[in-house]
Amino acid sequence: MPRYASNIQIPNLGVAVALNGTEQVEIVQAGESKRTTTQFIANLAATGPTGPAGPSTAGPTGPTGETGAVGPSVTGPTGSIGPTGGVGGAGPTGPTGPTGAVSTTPGPTGPNGPTGPTGVGGPTGATGVNGDIGNTGPTGPTGAGPTGAVGPTGVQGLNGSTGPTGPTGAASTVVGPTGPTGPTGPTGSTGATGPTGSIYPTGGSPDRIFYENQQTVTVNYTLTTNYNAMSAGPVAINSGITVTVPSGSYWTIV
Repeated sequence: MPRYASNIQIPNLGVAVALNGTEQVEIVQAGESKRTTTQFIANLAATGPTGPAGPSTAGPTGPTGETGAVGPSVTGPTGSIGPTGGVGGAGPTGPTGPTGAVSTTPGPTGPNGPTGPTGVGGPTGATGVNGDIGNTGPTGPTGAGPTGAVGPTGVQGLNGSTGPTGPTGAASTVVGPTGPTGPTGPTGSTGATGPTGSIYPTGGSPDRIFYENQQTVTVNYTLTTNYNAMSAGPVAINSGITVTVPSGSYWTIV
């Protein structure tokens, strides 16, 4: 390896350009001078932050030393490498070297990053509109049960007794005031239920033409379950009186 002139400062050397990785350079490793290539150094370099720019003004050029006498033509033994000089100031940034060859060996996979926090729940969507009401199913067929017999008509209760007549006013040429109406007598008890009538129509013998029924319902009544009823109208229902028709039964007024 050739020895370089020790009186030339690094900032005064020419800038190397178009490096191809085969150039040999001198380095200091563990206190010893070693040689390596520019490609090997490039392979070690990681892209770090750009260092501060060196001073733009070059230092003064040192005086040129005297030319030494020409030595004998016989090359003497190579002397030991002198101590490494101090690091000179940062020179201007050289041109970017050629891009190294792409490695075919993939680098190790980095560790998984921490799990990110759970995102907040999105707002609840609006309630959908109610669906249309389905069509009403067809009415089931009417049961084929026989028509029940017409129940007997109860006997009308007796009328309550008439209250006493108020006293007669004294004879006068002036008409006296009318006395107060006496209190209404108590309602008589309900008579016993009469015997069951014939289910056949009536009429002048031998006719069987007329079905007769009363015109006012005076007591609560419930039709027999699964039976229908028929009345000749009009029919009135007294206040507070209820006629109950079970589900599946019918009361027809003609």
